[in-house]
Amino acid sequence: MLLMWDIVKFDRAVLPELDLKLLSRAQSSKSGRFFFMARLMLRISLLVAVISMSVMATTGQITTSSAVEVIKVHSQNERFHLTSIPYDNLSPSMRGKTAVFEQGSPTPLYTFERGFDSVYVESNNLILSNDGQIIFFAIPWAANEEKEGLKSVTIYKNGKILRSFTETDINGCDKKKERCSLIYSNYEAVVDEENSNLGTKTYKKAFKAGVSEQEKFLSDFAIFSFDDTVYLTDSKKKVHLFDLKEGSFVESDAFERVFEKIRTKGRFNKTEITRYEAPIISDFPKLQNGSDSYESLAKTLGMKLASLAAEDEQYRLYSFKINSNISRDGTLEIENIEFWGGKLPQEQIVQFFKANRFDSSGIPKVFDKWNLGDEYFYFRKLDDRLARLEKQQEIAEGRAELEKRMKLDTINGVYIPMNLLECFVELDKLLTEVDKKEMQALSGRDAMIRYHRGLGMWLRNNWGLWGGSRLQKYFADRRVTHPDEMSSVVLYHYYDWLTGKKNTWRDWEKNPKTMHQ
Repeated sequence: MLLMWDIVKFDRAVLPELDLKLLSRAQSSKSGRFFFMARLMLRISLLVAVISMSVMATTGQITTSSAVEVIKVHSQNERFHLTSIPYDNLSPSMRGKTAVFEQGSPTPLYTFERGFDSVYVESNNLILSNDGQIIFFAIPWAANEEKEGLKSVTIYKNGKILRSFTETDINGCDKKKERCSLIYSNYEAVVDEENSNLGTKTYKKAFKAGVSEQEKFLSDFAIFSFDDTVYLTDSKKKVHLFDLKEGSFVESDAFERVFEKIRTKGRFNKTEITRYEAPIISDFPKLQNGSDSYESLAKTLGMKLASLAAEDEQYRLYSFKINSNISRDGTLEIENIEFWGGKLPQEQIVQFFKANRFDSSGIPKVFDKWNLGDEYFYFRKLDDRLARLEKQQEIAEGRAELEKRMKLDTINGVYIPMNLLECFVELDKLLTEVDKKEMQALSGRDAMIRYHRGLGMWLRNNWGLWGGSRLQKYFADRRVTHPDEMSSVVLYHYYDWLTGKKNTWRDWEKNPKTMHQ
């Protein structure tokens, strides 16, 4: 498990100030505390939509951008080119369409549903063979090794996946024991940023004094293609060869042994990038007849539109989240839909989105469709009295569930430690050797703050420090009430644990106020 997580299921840092008022209100009674937690859980599921997140180890990190790039890459012989048009501004993502053309022809040889991103003018990670049939794509960071199309290397033939490779398949990297990367990078070590005029329009790469010819070469050509062979150098300085004629892996060799053979072959792909502003869609598109989609669906369901605002806190909410793509003609394609908070007529809701046409005027014409991301819909019963009674029942049910959670040793398949000692035992199992060695090498326990938004977030979410657990109670009994501080206590004293101070946690238990001592 890597520490570059930033897994975002929910975290206090993303909540609005309104929840501070809810929290203070909730202290007066047991039912009030549950009320706060129940509302908190519901708000978080709304607010954390598509955030820059990394998903543990194999699932990579997803980032968003305000720009959308249409990419055009030429084959080395320039007889063919591909054009890739995305349907979102996430990276890495497969949403989009790619077409391959013979030069001079307006009609594509073939098209397929796949967009390519993380490609730059000199990145060389998207390569088209000289016959136009093979596409080689390497994801330089945040690959999802569990998902076809998002693995570290994917090779297509005529628009269909021919072969794919994880980083470990290629370089043999054991992520539990070492830090390594698919593509070699020496930028900080070799580039003189000041003399390069970094950040200006006159930027031109200049090297620091004493940089070897090999390192200069790798600065530009850690990955490149020549005569239908791809040369990819990894962080261990091993060169991996791929044959674009067959779409296959060939062999690996040490960079030092092959440098003289390849030093004159390094070249940049001819790549053209056209940037567009990403569509800004703050609310779900209206129907093409001008009607509000939220209100129209509420009317269809015979319910009242609700929100997470304070005036609706007295009612039980019925909600769902939808992720969909809107086409230029206004039709909607549902990628995923999730329901919670009470029973809703799922088939009727799906039919509403399939049967109606929505306003697509905000989508630039270059895109045939666009992903709308996650959108949340909230409803309640029309009868105010019934909706209030349902809320009281929900609170009672939730109180019982919360009390049950406080006694469980496992929640959602994750073991919940009883105390700090068990936290350390579980972290020893959870983290890799390289993770622990990096922690041990820190200057002191205060430096563990770097893990607050990564590992710390995972602890808060998965050990029930927000939603309730026996570990949360353990801290609350010692007057530590905020999940952020709970996770900080764990991380600070885990540093001590790793560096041979095995008993400082016992001192903290006796006097919890001395967390930083």
